[in-house]
Amino acid sequence: MGQVVDIESKPRRKSRRRKKPSKTALVLGGGGFTGGVYEIGALRAIDLLAVNSTVNNFDVYVGTSAGSFVASMLANGITPDEMMQVINTRVPSELEDLELGKMLSPNYMGFIKKAAGLPLRSVEAVRALLRIKDLSAIDLGVALAENLPTGLYSGSGIGDYVAEVLTDGGRSNDFRVIDPELYLTATDLDTCERIVFGEEGWRDVPISKAVECSTALPLVYKPVDLKGRQLVDGGIRSTTNVDIAVEAGAKFIVVVNPLVPYVNDFEKTIPTIFGSRVRRVSDMGMPAIGNQVFRLIAHARLHQAVEQWQERYPGVDILLLEPEETDELMFGTPIMDYGHRLEIARHGFESVTATLAQDYDRYAEITAKHGLEISERRLRRVVEKAEEVEPEEMSAWRRVLEQTTSVLLRQSGEAS
Repeated sequence: MGQVVDIESKPRRKSRRRKKPSKTALVLGGGGFTGGVYEIGALRAIDLLAVNSTVNNFDVYVGTSAGSFVASMLANGITPDEMMQVINTRVPSELEDLELGKMLSPNYMGFIKKAAGLPLRSVEAVRALLRIKDLSAIDLGVALAENLPTGLYSGSGIGDYVAEVLTDGGRSNDFRVIDPELYLTATDLDTCERIVFGEEGWRDVPISKAVECSTALPLVYKPVDLKGRQLVDGGIRSTTNVDIAVEAGAKFIVVVNPLVPYVNDFEKTIPTIFGSRVRRVSDMGMPAIGNQVFRLIAHARLHQAVEQWQERYPGVDILLLEPEETDELMFGTPIMDYGHRLEIARHGFESVTATLAQDYDRYAEITAKHGLEISERRLRRVVEKAEEVEPEEMSAWRRVLEQTTSVLLRQSGEAS
């Protein structure tokens, strides 16, 4: 059973969780609001498949960007069921709903400060541009961008929401008090250094503040000022930071990574003057090109890291769960999309369910080595039950997501 090394002699709650032969870790990557909702759906699938454990029983949690929000909730005992109820406003929840206004709080002060200095800066920008003989549209765009605030939104609403949730119901907003090890990452904008909240020197920062820093996606959110530093999204250096779990001594690590590059299957076509032609990524527009490049770089780094750590620590088993490379829904949905949250959660549930079922024997063998039992029959029967209720896939999966795990297990005849 993994324990936090407490150098602060703080009181901690007594653990009631099952002892396991191996130290386990759950690593949750970034991906904006879309990625976080995907992870919630994925974790519900894992909970349904596990027989003798839940996703709230890991010894170590590592969260990056959106994953920091989910990890902080799990480490405090909040289940994927409860998180699903928060994002699905149609279902009553004991926790306050996470509304769009809380996630995207306009950076009013940033706009006011920039507006106050706009006349002077505009004159300086014009003078500078006039000195450039060959003026391009890029030069003009950069000059205009310099008059924008450091971020369109403030992440304070996210931090306030997490603080409210973690200071209620016996939960804690203190890294030093919670039982499992929790590590959340951010990036120092000036030094490019990775900051790991939960490690020595950063344990005293409230978990809610760490989440605010880790989710501060550059340009979308303004940098967070903390301890003389300006911190931004932890996913800038690595979208998962799986090495933290390895260094913490975990022998079995589950990584949920929502960000994968899109591999075009060339099956879709677009109309042209003379008929039609194969649709390419570039046809989706400039944002799609940038999205593809970022995902490709991040995904390559993740897989290289996993391979390196498995070679360095051959006794460590790392299970990587992520969307298929042809998953157009995840690629085509903006990372800050709020309106399609139920569809994305359903997709995460379905995607991980299919992944585990397709290679069940390998997953069952690996998890058994670490004292964890998964049930192929349980998950198959739950999925079959959902499909039998209504042929329309969306309606069936939505019904699955709106029910709690205990209800689904009773329906499948697998409740213990």
